[in-house]
This record gives sequence, C-alpha cells and structure tokens, in this order.
Amino acid sequence: MEASQMTTTIFSTIVIMLLSSAIAAQSSGDVGGKPKPTDFMVGACKNVSNFSRGHNEGDKYVSQEFCISTLQSDNRSANAKNLHDLALIPVDILKERVVTAGGNVKNMLHNTKNSTSSTARHLRICELDYAATASILNFCDALMRNYQGERSAGHDDDKPLFSKLPECVDKVYEVSSYCAIALLDMPGAEALLKESHQLDMLINLSIALLAPYKDLES
Repeated sequence: MEASQMTTTIFSTIVIMLLSSAIAAQSSGDVGGKPKPTDFMVGACKNVSNFSRGHNEGDKYVSQEFCISTLQSDNRSANAKNLHDLALIPVDILKERVVTAGGNVKNMLHNTKNSTSSTARHLRICELDYAATASILNFCDALMRNYQGERSAGHDDDKPLFSKLPECVDKVYEVSSYCAIALLDMPGAEALLKESHQLDMLINLSIALLAPYKDLES
C-alpha cells in the first residue's frame, strides 16, 4: 500500500512539474514552439500589408497574417529592434528555398528524356535563373548584415546606403521572375509553379519590410 501511495505521489509531482513548465513557457511568449508576436512585429506586418495592397495584385498580395506567420517561424523575430532585423528572416528563408527549388529543377531536368525538348529548355532557364537568384541573395544578405543603421547616412564608402537594401531585394525579384515566366509554357510544371509562387511571396515580404528605407535618404 505504501509503495502504491509513493508511486502515486511521484506521478502527481511529475505531472505538476510538466504543467508548470508548460505554463511558464506559454507565459514567456513561446506558444507552440513559436515566439509570440511582439507589438513591433504586428505593426511592421500591418505596414507590410498596406504596402503590398498597393503594389502586389491577386495572389501576390502579402497579408498581415502571412507576414506574422513567416516571421514567427524564426525566433529572432522576438528580439527584432528594427525592420532590418525582421527583413533578414525572409531573406534567410529565401536562400534555403532557392537552393531547394534549384535542386528540384535539376532533378526534373535529369529525368527529362529529350534534352532538346521545350520542357528541357524551360528547365534550363529555371536552373540558370535560380543559380543567379541565389548569387544575388547571398550578396543582399551580406549587404544587410553589414548595414550599420544611421551611421551609413554619411555615405561612408564602407557602409551600405539606406536605399541599397530594398534595391538589392528588388533585383532578386527581377531575376527570379524569368523562371516563373518559362514555367507558364511548360506542361506538368504545377509543383514548380507553386514553389516559384512561394518564393515570390517571400521576396514580396522582404521588399515590403524594407520599403520604408527607400525614404530615409530623401
């Protein structure tokens, strides 16, 4: 009997400890493994939504919900102090996704029997496009990480200017669009088109987050 009571007591203690840990995690803002949206993040995503409404049509529109969900996927969002900090998140996600997309294109190209077919030509365009996109993204990432805030306002040659951040991501969008155009004429490209659209959404999010930096030099 005593052994049974001791087992019950130990089990109850463990349950209480687990519940306490769960409550503590929730109260600290970590819900479901994601950081709780900060007021700054919510405000930034509201501005993103407003910007996107005026610049992106149809399914390219970046909603506040999409913005928050994307930023929440990275714990850095909880400590972000400015738009630059937040914009690094979708750019980092993009870098990984572009590599994955390029790999998927290479696999499909490898499995294409006729190397001179229109399908192969479209896939080669995407292969080159994603390689170029990855290169520009790496440059943008380095530019953003070297960004020194207001200290760059003096046009120091060693520091990127405010406007260069959104301009760089704009170039990513311009380059990445070639693959999407090529895929429109390719049968059986539904999965690749979906992947391309997801990349576009991340690029649009990055552009919208950095949009206010365009006005800082005026």
